[in-house]
Amino acid sequence: MILVRCIRNVFERSLDLPIEWTDRCLFKKDYFYMVEEDEEGKWLTRDEENELHIIADGHNTLDLDDWFHEHFILL
Repeated sequence: MILVRCIRNVFERSLDLPIEWTDRCLFKKDYFYMVEEDEEGKWLTRDEENELHIIADGHNTLDLDDWFHEHFILL
């Protein structure tokens, strides 16, 4: 397990219009989250409602994922 801190609020995307965001905040700025890597190399964590989400994919380390670095930092 790895501990990360969210550096900006992350909102859910709309199912109807994938370019729009909903009001549901998945990850809150300055909150801490535990991250683990699954057997397929996806990095997973749970949101504020305890739902599992992929926050990085396709890299052996979180350091290489651009989306991850826009929203989280490693501790």
